[in-house]
Amino acid sequence: MWNKNRLSMCYWTAGFLLVLASTATWAGPQAQQIINRAVSAYGGAKLTELNSITVRDKQLHFSQWQSAHARQGEMVSYLNEQQLELAIDFSNQRKVFKRATTYLVGSHGSNSPSILHRLYSDGKGYGVDHALAQTIASQRVTFANADLGQSQLVDTLIVKQLNDDKAESLWSDIAFIQGQAHDVLTVFAGTKQEYVVYINRQTGYLTRMLKKQGGQLISYDFLNHQQSQGLVWAKQLFAGTEKGPLFYSSAKEVTFNVTDNTLFLLPEHYKPRPIVSPVDVSKRTIRELASGVYYVGQDWSYSLFIDVGDYFISAGAWQMDQQSQDWLSNVALLRQTTGSTKPIKQHVISHHHSDHLMGVKDVLAQGAALIVHPNDLAAVQAHLYITLKAEQLIKVSKQGQLADGKVLLFDVPNSHANHNLVIYLPEHKLLFTEDMFGSSFKKAFNSPSNWPDIDAYHRLAVLMDKMAELGIEVEQLVSSHHYRVLNTADIEQAKGLKLQSKKLLFKRLFTTN
Repeated sequence: MWNKNRLSMCYWTAGFLLVLASTATWAGPQAQQIINRAVSAYGGAKLTELNSITVRDKQLHFSQWQSAHARQGEMVSYLNEQQLELAIDFSNQRKVFKRATTYLVGSHGSNSPSILHRLYSDGKGYGVDHALAQTIASQRVTFANADLGQSQLVDTLIVKQLNDDKAESLWSDIAFIQGQAHDVLTVFAGTKQEYVVYINRQTGYLTRMLKKQGGQLISYDFLNHQQSQGLVWAKQLFAGTEKGPLFYSSAKEVTFNVTDNTLFLLPEHYKPRPIVSPVDVSKRTIRELASGVYYVGQDWSYSLFIDVGDYFISAGAWQMDQQSQDWLSNVALLRQTTGSTKPIKQHVISHHHSDHLMGVKDVLAQGAALIVHPNDLAAVQAHLYITLKAEQLIKVSKQGQLADGKVLLFDVPNSHANHNLVIYLPEHKLLFTEDMFGSSFKKAFNSPSNWPDIDAYHRLAVLMDKMAELGIEVEQLVSSHHYRVLNTADIEQAKGLKLQSKKLLFKRLFTTN
């Protein structure tokens, strides 16, 4: 028989489950009432029947990335300014998104901005390259993704979408923002599409949204709400995570139901981009670029091994992490292919960035000495958590030579890394570099419209100017990040792809046909 305590527990559990079920049933209608009030505050039928919207904005973006100078530490804060233009024609399912990013604080070498222009019209998607004056037809550009999610950061359009997602919304809490009560609604709870909105109880305006992106929860705060044409929009937007700020916008301008058809046209006189073929880098390969000079690697990580008689000199130990063992795998393929057991006695560290130091512990385990610029030594030792002994270290400043002049070293300072040692083999006129310039295509080159390719073209100019100053002739240019080895004609072709001025690129991007 059941005792009284067990019977009471059963009654309590059943009652609790009933309350939960009742609350969940009640929460849906409550959320729908809150959403109806928000829709009404934002314009009611004018919002739900919106034909078109155009948004223009400037945003300051904050990020953490590699330092340009070793004295700064491993990572530093970057600051970029983005100028945006977004136009959506709901009636005809057309969308255009334009973005110009100017690099203000960081490791950039020129003021040439990166330019993005995506367009969806008449059922077709395009990209536009304003640096090369080319159009790129793309099936991957759709009406939904042409703006890369920028429309999801406009509070007016969030409330419009919220109205469509009404059935999937639940009231979850009350939150106070700047002293005012807000209803907290969770939409698509427990799914990948989940987002959370904070609706001001007094005004009905959207004040905050939470949404996961790239594995982190981002908080978007909407401020300084404006009214125009019977619709509401926030002039300011601040976004951040628990780790810090992401971006801030204070000058957003929005117009409704005024469609500029020229925005949805491809630029006149631009040519379609030729089809380009990337190099297949999925397998580890080894090539003998010259007698006793071996180039070994896979994907984004390549090493150079130079046979100087009794031993090898190595360069290039980039890895994603210290466990990847890319450099060791390259050594293994070198041994297997050549049958040589000669020791690797020296390894050149080009610059202080930690990704290029990830394989250095494996290098030291082979008994090799490290060739380092003196100003990068502290960063190298900090990464390794050791103090290098005298026999483990060879310092090279402006220039140096190894193996009786078979290998020359030159420091090529640039904005990406204040000191960057490059290797030149005078007998073969071969130049090996890291984080300077390269191409992942069989014949073509990356566009100078994009980051970090913009800066790579600047670094190429710095590099070749330095070689000209030293009177050095280069017939093979090798990059530790690229399979492709550039010959003299390739180098001249790449040098011909000049960086366009900010003034010209802005004119091409934001001036309609």
